[in-house]
Formats: sequence, structure tokens, C-alpha cells
Amino acid sequence: MFRMDGPMESPIIAKLPRGHRMERRFGVVFDSVPEFSDDLTRVEGVLTREAVILNQLGIYFWGQMAMWRHREMSAIADELQVPVGRMIDEGWTEQAKNLCSTVAPRQSATLPASPLRTTSLLVVALIIGCCWVYLLGGDRNEPLTGILSADMTTIRVPAASRLTSLQVKAGEEVFSGQLLLTLEKLEHLTIIESQTHLVRDLEREVKRVEAQATIELDWRTRDLNRELSNVRQRVALRELAGSTASRVPDATPHRAHHGLPVRSVSSSNAALLNSALRGQAGGIIFFSGAGGQASAGSEPARVPDIPQPMQRAQIRPDALVADAAIISGEDVDLQTLRAEQSRLEVVRTTLSAIVKEAVGATTIQAEYLEASQKLESLKTVSREVIVHCPVYGTVGQVRYRIGDDMQTGEVMLRILHPDRRYVTAYLPTRRVYELRLGQEVELQFPGNQEFRGQVVDIPLVADVIGHTGDTQAAVRIEPVGRLWPYVPVGSQIDVISSR
Repeated sequence: MFRMDGPMESPIIAKLPRGHRMERRFGVVFDSVPEFSDDLTRVEGVLTREAVILNQLGIYFWGQMAMWRHREMSAIADELQVPVGRMIDEGWTEQAKNLCSTVAPRQSATLPASPLRTTSLLVVALIIGCCWVYLLGGDRNEPLTGILSADMTTIRVPAASRLTSLQVKAGEEVFSGQLLLTLEKLEHLTIIESQTHLVRDLEREVKRVEAQATIELDWRTRDLNRELSNVRQRVALRELAGSTASRVPDATPHRAHHGLPVRSVSSSNAALLNSALRGQAGGIIFFSGAGGQASAGSEPARVPDIPQPMQRAQIRPDALVADAAIISGEDVDLQTLRAEQSRLEVVRTTLSAIVKEAVGATTIQAEYLEASQKLESLKTVSREVIVHCPVYGTVGQVRYRIGDDMQTGEVMLRILHPDRRYVTAYLPTRRVYELRLGQEVELQFPGNQEFRGQVVDIPLVADVIGHTGDTQAAVRIEPVGRLWPYVPVGSQIDVISSR
């Protein structure tokens, strides 16, 4: 390797700047990037890729390419990954020699203009420009202030809810049926909470009423058992008294109408008495209340010498009736006591249910079971409300974050329709003649971007603005020509109309 910084006989090498050297494979190369270089892509067939690779190899000038021989062309073709035949056919070296031999244009010998002349030229150009702008601006009206708007779909809160999940964000494109967000109904949570409190209160009330029913049943059972015992004792005494009265006769003597002493006998012995009287007249009859039989005395009756008529002892009918009445009265009382005993025994078997019904335990238990079932059904019902996108559009605004509570009717998010944007220009009524339906106007967006629009609606009723009484008409302008840029809805747009 020999450096070739010194003067060389070749005119091509003489035109190269300092810093080059002779390399065995690639010929003349530069180790560092020179201050200036030639555009190698001017050689037909050398593309940007080849030019970059040549620069990496240290080849920056046409003169270096003009001095290539077959050896250098073969090595460079391997680096460029192109066939050598292509380089020869396209004549890279010949083109480089032609570019090197091009004579540079001679510099003009005319000196630059003087400062006075330059200043005068600038002033004249400025005046001409101002006049031109004035002439062009004379055909335009004063700009109006418009607001960029778009048709939008507003999604409101259906019921008091809490935002649990959010699947979209502002500026995201959404499609019809896409999941937007998930809500949890606060009303349902409130109902479950109130129902839980109700179940707890009813549970405490059931325990209290059951305890009260237990106490009530205890002392009422004791009273009922005591009363039933008394009735049973009275029934036993009545039965015992009835059996004794049927065997023991009444010892109370009665007087007949004619002063003869007689005994009252029971009606069961009346037949025996009549038969004995018919069998033996004037004899003494003995009645046994225990055996129920009558017998005549063993001693014969004393018969007077002069037979005299004897008076028989007669039983009064009212005595028999009284005896039967006493017996029937005793039977009625006994039946009444037995009926009372049966009633008390029935009451004792149903006393528990009666006491629970009386203190309200049955009703409270039914209410408790109903409230518990309702609480379980409320817990099984889904509390989530899934909101899907109703239309295609772009999410313009999301007003809540996850965990926020929302009230009924509040706006959750807005979906903008970018294909239905428009500008609303507020035109003072004193300048209403400047715009007309179908007129095209110039719209100046933020960043001095100019687009076109067309007036599609001029209202027939103006709005009063402020306390001054000024009136304005909201004019609607829709796109014409190029698509409007995507700027935030609500941006101010200057509306310029021609006269």
C-alpha cells in the first residue's frame, strides 16, 4: 500500500482531494470521509444501495470509479453482490470518465449588486406583495368563528350503578355490538342489603316469639293439667256417689194422707211392694234396700175378733217422680263432666299449636321463611349490566373511571361519527347576506390548514346572545373536497366566505 497524497501525473487523480491512498483490491480509496463527494447515483446502474456500499468501501468520487480495472471491478462486484458483466455492460467506468471530463461552468465575472440596489429591489417586491394580498383579500369577507361538531351517540346510565370494568378508551374505534363497559346496579345491592337486615330482624323476632311461646305453653299446660285433674276427680266422685245411692235407701219417713206412717222406696222396688200387698193383706212387709227383695214376717198377723178393714200403705206418685228426677239430674251432671274432660284432653293435645298461633310464632316463622327465600333469589339474580355499542363510531369521551358511582340519566360516554362531521358557524344576523345555501366557503383548521366546506343549512330563527340583544344564526357547513383532518370535536374553525 502506498499513499498517493503527492502530485500525480493522471489528471483524474489530480482532481481528487487529499487523503486518498492506493488499495490493492479496490484501487484508490479514502480512509476518512472527505468534505465533499460526488453523487455516485448519477452513474446509470448505480442505485442508492450500491452507492452506500461504495461509500463504506471508501469510494466517493467518479474519478475513483474511472480508474477501475478488471481486478478492481471483480473485487467490488463481490462486495456489491452484482455480476461483473453488468458493470461492464452498463459501462460504469466509461460513465465515470465522462462525468469527470465534464467542464465546470465558469463563474460570472459580474460583481454582486450593490447594497442600495438590493434594498430597493426588496422594497419593491414587498410593496408588490402587499398590493397583491390586498387585492386578493378584498374579495373575502371577515372570517367567522365556527365550532367543529359531529353527530354523536350518547350512552346514559340506565339506573344507579357502579362502573366495574371498562373495555374502551377515548379515541378508540368501536363497532356495533362491541362490549363497552360493565355496570353493577347499586339499587340491587341496596335491595339485598335491606333484605338481609329484614331477615336478621325476623330471625331475632322468631327466637323471641318462640321463647315467649315456650313460657306461655309451660304455665298454660300446668293450668290445663290441674283443671283436667279436678274434672277427672269430680267424675270419679260422681260415679262413686251414683253407685252408692243405688244400694242405700232413703230413711226419711213420710206421712200418708190418713196419718199412717210409710217409707219412701225407690221405684225399682215398687213392683215388689205391689206384689207383696196383693199376696198378703194386712201383713208386715220388710224391704231390703241392699237385696232389692221384700219378705213377710214370720209371725202371723194378729187378727182382731171383729174384722175391720185395713188400710194399705200407699206410695205417693210425686215421690217416685222426685226420685227419678234426682237420678236423671245426676246422669246429666256426670255427662257434662265427662264432656268437659274430653274437651280438656283435646285442648291439651292442640295446646302447643294454639299457643304458637296466639303469640304470633306461626306468622313470624312464615314471614322469616319467605324473606329468606326472597334473599336467596335476589342473590342468584345477576347484578351486572353489560353495555354494548349500538353503532359504529369513535369513542369521543369517557367520563368515569372504574369504581365510580353513577346516577340514573348521567352521560357515561359519547360515540362520535367521524363520517358525519360538520362546522357550526355563528353568523350575526346583520351579516346574514354573506352566506347562502349551497355556497362553498374556505375553512381554516388549526395549524393553518385550509379545507373547503359547503353551507347546507341556514336557520330561519335566530338566537339572542347575551344581554345586548345581538342575534346570531347557527349555520351548518359540511365537508366538500378533501377529507377534513382529525382534530378534536369542539375546536374553533375560521370560516372565510367570498363576496
